[in-house]
Amino acid sequence: MAKTLVDIDEEALALVMAELGTSTKVETVNRALREIAQRRQARVAQFVKVALLTADRLAETDVDQAAWR
Repeated sequence: MAKTLVDIDEEALALVMAELGTSTKVETVNRALREIAQRRQARVAQFVKVALLTADRLAETDVDQAAWR
């Protein structure tokens, strides 16, 4: 883990600490970062799932026949 000096919005930090139930700045920042990263991973996974389902449906579609409808 890297040590980084940053200016943190104390009011926002207090709100996040209350929301997460954390007791230290380090714990709060690390947990918030992990949660945001997990949300992003979930969105990417959902996008990939939808893209694969769409590709499967397109592969099953007779494009020439569908064009004349």
